[in-house]
Parts: sequence; structure tokens; C-alpha cells
Amino acid sequence: MRKSGWMLAPLAAAAVLSGCRSTACEDLAAAYADVAQKSQPCVERAPLPAFDAARCEQNLQACGGEDLDQLDAQVECYQRLGTCQPGQQEAFFQNITNCDSNVLSNTCEAAIF
Repeated sequence: MRKSGWMLAPLAAAAVLSGCRSTACEDLAAAYADVAQKSQPCVERAPLPAFDAARCEQNLQACGGEDLDQLDAQVECYQRLGTCQPGQQEAFFQNITNCDSNVLSNTCEAAIF
């Protein structure tokens, strides 16, 4: 009987560790919030639309591997943005546009946004 308990320990550890792993939707929601924070010195409202991570999670299966790669690239691009400086809004918003050039398939975009 004790052996079976030891055999379950790796499974329990894997379950705990996988719970700590973020998803593409959580990462994107965090990136949107980060962009909103970085844009505050220049604008009153966030430059990106509201993002519902729960809707994204519920429908993420509509996205293929290439879509997930594009989402990762978009998140990484948003993370690299600096804080908007008054007088440099145009460059800041151009950088956001560049991040948005990581295009998702129509099916994926419709499903998660």
C-alpha cells in the first residue's frame, strides 16, 4: 500500500506545478493591463480594448498552433514597450500598431476577443 502512495507523489507534484503555469490568455490579459499602465502618462484611456481572459480561455481551442505563436509574439512585443512619454505619443502608438501586426486567423480572433 505504501508504494502506491509514493507512486502518486509525482502526479500530485505535476498537478501542482501545472497549476502555476500561465496560459496564453492570462499572458495576453496581463500584457493588455501592462500597456494600459504604460500609456497613462500620455492618454486617459487605455489604447487597447477591454480583454476578457475568461472568454479567451473558454474559446482558445479555436486557435491553432500558428495562432498561439502569434499570440506569444504579440505578448512579447507588448512587454518590450517602454512607458509612453508626453510628446512621444505617436512613436508609442506606432509601436503598439507594430505589436498588433502579429495577426491571428479570423477564426481564432473571433473566438477569443
